Amino acid sequence: MNDQSRDEVFEQLRRVIAWEVEAQAGIGRPVVRMPPLIADTLLDYFDVSLKAGADLSGLG
Repeated sequence: MNDQSRDEVFEQLRRVIAWEVEAQAGIGRPVVRMPPLIADTLLDYFDVSLKAGADLSGLG
């Protein structure tokens, strides 16, 4: 992926995440309940896969 494509995807991700957070905050959703909803929304809009070698073991 070139830098321009990466920048475009970053901006699209930013917009989708901001939209979902705003929607969830608007209905008073507790922050701890937002991650699964945001993840589900990202899967609705993007083809997402874990990069080879990515280590998520340190993330709660």
